[in-house]
Amino acid sequence: MRFVRKKKRRKRLIDIYENRLFEILSLFRLPLLMLHTVLTIGTLGYMILSDGDFINSLYMTVITVGTIGYGEVVEGSDTLIGRTFTTFLALGGIGVFTTSVTILIRIFFQEDFIGVLRAWKMLRDIEKLRGHFIIVGFNKTSQELIRLLRKRKIEIVVVDSRREVERQIKESKVKYYIIEEPYKRVVLEAAGIYKAMGMVVNLGDDAKNIAVIVTARLMRPKKEDFFIYSFASSEDTAQKLEELGANRAVVPYRLLATRVAAYVFHAGSAFISDLFDRIAFGEETEIDILEVTVPEDSELVGKQLKELDLRKNLGVTVIAVRKPDGKLIVTVSGETKIEPGDTLILFGHPKNLRKAQRILLRKVEAKV
Repeated sequence: MRFVRKKKRRKRLIDIYENRLFEILSLFRLPLLMLHTVLTIGTLGYMILSDGDFINSLYMTVITVGTIGYGEVVEGSDTLIGRTFTTFLALGGIGVFTTSVTILIRIFFQEDFIGVLRAWKMLRDIEKLRGHFIIVGFNKTSQELIRLLRKRKIEIVVVDSRREVERQIKESKVKYYIIEEPYKRVVLEAAGIYKAMGMVVNLGDDAKNIAVIVTARLMRPKKEDFFIYSFASSEDTAQKLEELGANRAVVPYRLLATRVAAYVFHAGSAFISDLFDRIAFGEETEIDILEVTVPEDSELVGKQLKELDLRKNLGVTVIAVRKPDGKLIVTVSGETKIEPGDTLILFGHPKNLRKAQRILLRKVEAKV
C-alpha cells in the first residue's frame, strides 16, 4: 500500500492571531465556571425553598452574591433554613464572585484581548482587498503618500513592526494596517501581496529595505505584474535595490533637487511647470498622463492616430510617442502611424485614461 504524504499547510498570520484569541478565551473558563457553579447552587437552593420559583430564585442569588442586599424576595428565604442557606451562600459566593470578576478583568486588560480581536478582524478584512498597495514603513513621507493614494481611490495596507507608531497610524485614519515584521513571508501574505498592485518600501534603513524587497520579489517574481518602489540612501544603493527586485528605487535628496530645479528652469512658465509637476507627482486628480505600449501582434500596428480618434471616442489625447529605441516623438499628428513596440503617451482625465487602457488592452487580448 502506498502512503501519500500530505503537504503541510503553512500557517497564516490570521491563524496565529486566531489561536492567540482562543488561548485568551480559554483563560476565561475557570472564573466563568466558578461563577456558573455559584449561581447554579444558589438558584437551585432557593427554588427548593420556593417550590420552583426560578426567576425570583435566580434574582435572589444574584443580589446575594453581588452584595446588593435588596431583601428576601423568595418565599421561604425568611425561614431558619432559608437564612442559613443565604448566610453560607453569601460567605462562599461573595468570595467566588469577587475573585472571578478580578480574574476576568485582569485577563481582559493584561492579555490585550481587544487588540488581538481587532487585529484578527482587520486581517479578515484585508483578505477581501484586491488591487491595493502595501506601504512598508510609516513616517511623514508615508503619510503624504497615503494621502495621495486616497485621492485616487486606491486602498492601502500599512505594515510596520513598531508598536509605538500604531497610534499615529490610527490618527492618520488608515483603515488597514499590520504591526508585524514586514520581511516575513507570512506577514506579506497577510497584507495581501498576491492580490496587491504593488508595494512601497520606506523603512529608513537600506538593509531592512533589501530584506523586504527580496522576500516580496520571491513571492511575486514578475516586475510587470507587481510593482515595488523603494527609497534609498544613495545612488549606488538605489542601483542595488533595483537589481534585487525593485522596479524603481528613489533617492530622496535627488528627487527633491530635481523638483526644485524644474521650477528654476521654467521660471517664466510657472503655471505650466507646476501643472506638469503635480501630474508627475500624482497630486493632480483631474488630469493625468498614462503610457500604453503597443505589442508587435496588436491590431493597432499600422494604423494612423486619426483612425483611432481617441480624443473623440475616449476623451484622451496622444501627446507623444516613444519609440522602442527610446526616441521621443512629440510632433504627433493624425497621420502618425503606430509601429510595433511604440509607447503611446496619453493625456486626459484619470477615469478616461483607465478606460482607454482597458479598451486598448482588450483589443490586443481579443486578437490573441
